[in-house]
Amino acid sequence: MVAVSCSGSSEDPKKILAIGDSNGAFDYGWVAQLQKLLPNDVIYNTSVPGNTIGFDNLGQTKLNTLKNLDNYLSKALDSLKTIDYVVIMLGTNDSKYVFRDQKDEVLINMKMLVSRIKGFFKPDMEPEIIIVAPPPYGDDSILDDKYKGGNERVKILAAEYAKLARQSQCKFVNVYHVFEDTFMQYSRDGVHLNEEGQRMIAESILKEIN
Repeated sequence: MVAVSCSGSSEDPKKILAIGDSNGAFDYGWVAQLQKLLPNDVIYNTSVPGNTIGFDNLGQTKLNTLKNLDNYLSKALDSLKTIDYVVIMLGTNDSKYVFRDQKDEVLINMKMLVSRIKGFFKPDMEPEIIIVAPPPYGDDSILDDKYKGGNERVKILAAEYAKLARQSQCKFVNVYHVFEDTFMQYSRDGVHLNEEGQRMIAESILKEIN
């Protein structure tokens, strides 16, 4: 969990909490790319490889955001003092094959995550929440067994996230749509994006940050 800041602007820096998985945790990932695009702002990154919204991925509670959310928010506030935006890009690992029979729980868990973030703050201190639909998976023919069928589940999830964002007055970024026809140009394994793909995610998120 790292907070990065750069100075040089006369404006107050924006304070951003990032919640994600491996695509956010890479040193070239979307969080790092977003920091490059916002050099005068501060991003506190809690992204963890394997992270989910509300499942104990690989049997590990540390990969369950709902179980760690209060810790994320408390540590981010201790570091940043205020939070202007919470950017959430989760759902890739929630769409793994092992969770295929729990796919209806993913949206329920995201609703709970958004509600708990809103409830953590006093009304006048509530940050803007940006829900980011995860990117596609590659074709099953190239995926490890643990990811089989993931693309259809993520595609459905993107549409559900869009509705949730409208209902909960959150901002929404449809990264699935950005890469729907071109994903494998930016991924070797059908799951993780290269540096250029991560930059494209950051550019899409930037449009929702005032």
